[in-house]
Amino acid sequence: MESASAYIISIITALIFLLLSAIIANAIKFEGGSNPKDPQARKTWFWVLAILNPAVCFLLGYYAFKPDANIMVVNNYVTALSIGTAIGFMLYILIGFVMSKIFATGKIGHWF
Repeated sequence: MESASAYIISIITALIFLLLSAIIANAIKFEGGSNPKDPQARKTWFWVLAILNPAVCFLLGYYAFKPDANIMVVNNYVTALSIGTAIGFMLYILIGFVMSKIFATGKIGHWF
C-alpha cells in the first residue's frame, strides 16, 4: 500500500508542476520586435520546473509521507518513491512535449 502512495505522490506532483509551468508560460507577455526574448523565458521556466519536479517529489514523499514502520517497509517505500520520481519526471516531459505540439501557435508551444 505504501508503494502505491509513492506513485500517486509522484504523479500528482508532476501534474501540479506541469500546471504551474503552464500558468507561468501564460503569464509571460508576448514581446514585439524582431528578436523577442519571451519564448526563451517560457522555455527556461519549463526546464527549471522540470528539474525541481523530481527533487520536490522525492523530498515531499520522503519527509511528509514516509511510513512509520519497520525498516523493510520503509526500504520498499523509498524504492517505490525513487521509481515513482523517475516516472513523474518522464511524465512531466512527455505531457509537456505533447502540450507544446498541441498548442504550437500559443505560449505553451515555446517549451520545446
